[in-house]
Amino acid sequence: MFKYFKGIAIRKNIYAVIFISLIILFFSSKGYTQSLGDPIVNITFGSGINKYAGPLPADSGSTSYTYSAGTPNDNYYTIVNTSSNTNGGWWITTDHTGNQGGYFMLVNGSYTPGIFYTRTVIGLCGNTKYQFAAWMKNLLKNNGILPNVTFSIETAGGAVLGTGNTNDIPTGDAWIQYPFTFTTPPGTDAIVLKMVNNAPGGIGNDIAIDDITFRPYGAQVAVVFDQSVTSQTLCSGTPQTVHINTTTTLAANYNQKRQMLVNGVWTDQGPAGTNSSFSFLSPAIAGTYSYRIVSGQADNINVSNCVVSSNQLILTVLPSPAAALLAPDNTCFGDSTAFKDKSTANVKTWLWNFGDGQTSAIQNPSHLYAAPGTYIVQLTVTNSNGCAVASTPKSIHIGQPPVASFNYSTPDCVTKAVTFNDVSTSAEGTITASAWSYGDGLTEIKTDNQAFRHIYAATGTYTVKLLITNDKGCTSTLIKTIKISPLPVVKFGTPAVCLADSYAKFTDSTTIADNTAAGFTYLWDFGDANATAANPNTSNLKDPTHKYIQAKLYHVTLTVTSVNGCQVTTVKDFMVNGSTPTAIFNVLNAAALCSSRPVYFTNESVVDFGNITKVIWYYDSSDITIQETDNSPYSGKLYQHTYPEFHTPLATRNYQVRMLAYSGGTCVSEMDKTITLLATPAVSFNTPTAVCLNAGKIQLNAQENSGIAGSGVYSGTGVSSTGLFDPAGAGVGTFNIKYIFTANSTCADTISNTIMVKPIPTVNAGTAIAILAGGSGTLHATATGDGITYAWLPITGLSNAAIPDPVVSPGQDITYTITVTNSEGCSASDKVTVSVLKSPVIPNAFTPNGDGINDVWDIKHLDTYLDCTVEVFNRYGQKVYTSVGYPMAWDGRFNNKDLPTGVYYYFIDPKHGRKIISGYVTIIR
Repeated sequence: MFKYFKGIAIRKNIYAVIFISLIILFFSSKGYTQSLGDPIVNITFGSGINKYAGPLPADSGSTSYTYSAGTPNDNYYTIVNTSSNTNGGWWITTDHTGNQGGYFMLVNGSYTPGIFYTRTVIGLCGNTKYQFAAWMKNLLKNNGILPNVTFSIETAGGAVLGTGNTNDIPTGDAWIQYPFTFTTPPGTDAIVLKMVNNAPGGIGNDIAIDDITFRPYGAQVAVVFDQSVTSQTLCSGTPQTVHINTTTTLAANYNQKRQMLVNGVWTDQGPAGTNSSFSFLSPAIAGTYSYRIVSGQADNINVSNCVVSSNQLILTVLPSPAAALLAPDNTCFGDSTAFKDKSTANVKTWLWNFGDGQTSAIQNPSHLYAAPGTYIVQLTVTNSNGCAVASTPKSIHIGQPPVASFNYSTPDCVTKAVTFNDVSTSAEGTITASAWSYGDGLTEIKTDNQAFRHIYAATGTYTVKLLITNDKGCTSTLIKTIKISPLPVVKFGTPAVCLADSYAKFTDSTTIADNTAAGFTYLWDFGDANATAANPNTSNLKDPTHKYIQAKLYHVTLTVTSVNGCQVTTVKDFMVNGSTPTAIFNVLNAAALCSSRPVYFTNESVVDFGNITKVIWYYDSSDITIQETDNSPYSGKLYQHTYPEFHTPLATRNYQVRMLAYSGGTCVSEMDKTITLLATPAVSFNTPTAVCLNAGKIQLNAQENSGIAGSGVYSGTGVSSTGLFDPAGAGVGTFNIKYIFTANSTCADTISNTIMVKPIPTVNAGTAIAILAGGSGTLHATATGDGITYAWLPITGLSNAAIPDPVVSPGQDITYTITVTNSEGCSASDKVTVSVLKSPVIPNAFTPNGDGINDVWDIKHLDTYLDCTVEVFNRYGQKVYTSVGYPMAWDGRFNNKDLPTGVYYYFIDPKHGRKIISGYVTIIR
């Protein structure tokens, strides 16, 4: 129903929620002069996502009002989580605690005051004081009937134990709590709660009710931790003793006990008693823990509905880190030991104790121990909570490393073996491996300490490194430098001697890379079994001499030692020749020797024993400055000499050739011989430097200019033997053309020249076109090549003769030629025909009677329209003639029969831009 207030219709809403659930409601001791116990009844009306919760459950009490699932009228209630959109004159109200989904009871008061709710509460203790409390709110925004509610607590027999009255609940958007206390008679464990609506219904008396509680009520119980604090923080891991102290005096015949909140339920922690202090070990697991002390009569101390509780103490057990470290069991002295933190996360600080008096605050430090030995290492970590934990101590051993040592042999010369000897030792364990690096890029691993050899391939100073490892994993390194000196490069010259010479002088030319040749020592062995004390077989001189008394082959040995002790020996065969040489030589092809051409001579000289040691040639004995000396002759050796060129009229020229042959320094023989040289041709050859690819064949002309009789031949790419050069056959490029002229005397001359064949452009004048007489068209030429220029001929009827696509408008049929020229000056041409189509001249009659006069329908100029169409019809519309093009004039026949005299109609489509021509023609017979 609707009620009206100041002309405004207001829908009355009553929300009644009786949804019972047990929750923890804590009241601080500072808020009360007495202490409260846990709620025996705690009517919160629940919560949910739906606006309406449904009617009051049967086990939650009874009401005389009627439930409404919408806006309630007078004498109705509902259970709702908001008063929004229910009545415009009400406050928009939610749960008393502010929970948006929390339900509360909304009551629209009855017109007649009276009891509207009854509830029996059981489980109470006799002779115990309790507090009843409820939160209420006047929903009406404006003036109206103010709600007024009386709460009555009675025994089952109707005796009133206590009452409370709200008086008139004022307007305003605020929840108000209304508490009062009562005491149960001895032996009483149940009471009846009644709510009486004292105000009449009508405009107003609209009530919101929430959080109705029954709680034990008694003397104040206040507790603290040590240092008089209500909260305390400890670290997990190692439990510590916690003290809770009561700050109030325990009444006579009262006991108290400690409780902890476990999974939302206060749970006893030990028996009850009269103690004022409680001690216990803190939990080992991190978390937040709540404690309190409950007090009650000794007989009821273990009944939760009969005790009051102290204020709540909060013990926070912070997580402690789990300290752990990782370190090797063994480290070698001289090496840093790497330590790694393996503790749990959230560690903030680290403190390492390395066991040698040294510490570090780095998370993962490295530490270098000052002496070998065994050390105990421990890590203490502190997390962000300030909780510190030490790891399990770890023992590590710092081992004594081995001592690397080696020596090597001397002298140390390139390509000669150097002997290395490993003399390393290990105080702890045994050496298991030796790693050698020789400094020349070569390395190797040895598992024993036997002496071995290594060869250096090049001179220089090398860093030799020995790394030894023992069975403890400890290493030691020794580095030494070794200088590898160069070997002498032993060379010496043996003289060319004959038995008649006074002595043989040997010359040393030994070198060394480090330029220390001045410090060489020499030992010569002349290999002479006939040596004497006066003419010894050995010498220490650099360039010694020795007299041989027998012509034969000897083995001469030279040993050279450098300042660094590097020694090399070289042996050479040495011949002491006989004293009687004979000079002999031959001239090859002596009958056909040509000037300016090589002349070849062969050495055929001999000696009574041994070898010819030297020959001297005088190729023109009249000029002794023209000579050649050979200190390494042998039989059959070929020599050549080119004499000056000459031509006709001098046909020949003679030269005197002399040869001296030696078998030693003083033993010599001589031979002279005259040779005749023939004149050589004088040839000239001129060619064009460049031609175009399409220039056609060109006759080349080379000639002999001195008058010598003979013949010539051409050779090269693109040229015939007679000198006809074909550029197209050669292709584009530069080609060498050779001309060889051979005289009748067999003397020849060769001359060469180059010809460059230049590329030509390509051109296409395009397809033939047809234009109407008096009209115009466009030519479309295409060309390829570099730097192309265009030229059309003739220029008659052209808009521009120098472009590839000029406009043409000739007066009659014409053929145009286009010539293109590239940047090389080479040209190419092509042609295109332009047909000029004149207007057809159509006769209107012809006489196909076979007299040879006007026998056909001769249409002038139509034959030039190659794709025109001609159609002729009789007067009945029958087609009697058709053709594409008009190659032959129509003879007046149809189906090989003469058509009768009469008028015929034609349609001619010339195309090419001309309109269709129609008309009639008369056949006259």
